[in-house]
Amino acid sequence: MFRAFRSMLRSPETRWIAVAALLTIGVGTIAYSILEGWSLLDSLYFCVVTLATIGFGDLHPTTSAAKVFTIIYIFAGLSIIAAFISELGRERRAAGPMWRQRQDDLAALGGRAGPPGQDEEGLPTAPATEPDRRGDQ
Repeated sequence: MFRAFRSMLRSPETRWIAVAALLTIGVGTIAYSILEGWSLLDSLYFCVVTLATIGFGDLHPTTSAAKVFTIIYIFAGLSIIAAFISELGRERRAAGPMWRQRQDDLAALGGRAGPPGQDEEGLPTAPATEPDRRGDQ
């Protein structure tokens, strides 16, 4: 997952989504700290729980300004976080299975390059069978 996140940050096309997600959480953290007087940790916790749609209910806005901000924050933040998660999944799929990196490492060391049951090109290998001895008599 971290490899996909780093890949997002390197790509100019996807960097803005990662930055927008981080800014959304940062702005929310500061806003709740100011509006509700919560600590930065409590504010960050509330932002993550809210945007992840978990909503434990242990913290909730009590002022009118914080309630209005929360309504706007949820609509805007959910869209940004959904785009971020979608792009993160796309980057992860583009990177392929983890064995591909190991495949390259093994090939560089002169070892077998494919996952179990596949050859170097990713094609299935035939199971090992004993030779047909009927014609040997």
